[in-house]
Amino acid sequence: MKKNMMKSALAALAVSALALSATGMSAVAVSAQGYTTDKDYNSSEVKPTISLTQKTLKLSEAKANPKQTITLSVAGAAGKYAPTGIHVDYDSRLKLVLNEDGDPATLQQGALKISECVTDGTNGLFLTTGAKSDAGKNGALWTFDVELPADIKAPDRFEFTIRYREDDLFTNVAQDAAGELMQAYAFAAGVDNGYIEIVDDTPTTTTTTTTTTTTTSSAAAGSTTTTTSGTGKAAVTTAKTTKKPTTTTKKGDSPKTGVAGAGVAVAGLAVAVATAFALRKKED
Repeated sequence: MKKNMMKSALAALAVSALALSATGMSAVAVSAQGYTTDKDYNSSEVKPTISLTQKTLKLSEAKANPKQTITLSVAGAAGKYAPTGIHVDYDSRLKLVLNEDGDPATLQQGALKISECVTDGTNGLFLTTGAKSDAGKNGALWTFDVELPADIKAPDRFEFTIRYREDDLFTNVAQDAAGELMQAYAFAAGVDNGYIEIVDDTPTTTTTTTTTTTTTSSAAAGSTTTTTSGTGKAAVTTAKTTKKPTTTTKKGDSPKTGVAGAGVAVAGLAVAVATAFALRKKED
């Protein structure tokens, strides 16, 4: 019976582990919007990542700098690609800002050539490159500027999405089987979309502590009490000073004993002894 219960428990744990593993894998794999494939892209030797800027701005920063630069970057594919064709959508509330050449985006890799760089609809870009060899590098591939709206507020969020269309590319010059697998991995599992997120400015809080000290002296009690209080923790400190009694001994007085009242006790004892001695002598 115990063995069956143990087997059931182990089986349940195994199922849970598999479910968590599957969830983790699906969370990691991100595909370009609209992309599907039946290729075994995980078998690709080259596994590129195509990512867009992700940034969080304080509201004051966003209002002070409404023009923001977005970067499309590549990782894990240096020297393995050249022909690319990528569609990027941006939030319709944003205004695209053309560069100094009048183009909607700027190529950041001189070894590659622009095949096409155009706007796609009202809030999209189509960015393509080419070369005679696989000269593509890791790092920034494209940049483009957008302007945030005047009525921006927290918590506004503006999305940037890689959207796949038929015949989009991320492959090698030969466009062979290895290039096809690399492309399949890039669009099926290598996309990391971007955003600009607006947050409230963090308020600053200043705390001021006021301290008041009161000193009370008591001559009769021979003590001094100091009390300190403030807006934070209150601290009370008591210092007690005890004065030794001063006794002046005159000639014929009881000797100084150092203990209060001891002289009176000694005098009484002397009277008692003298009286007892007188009574005994009388009886004799």
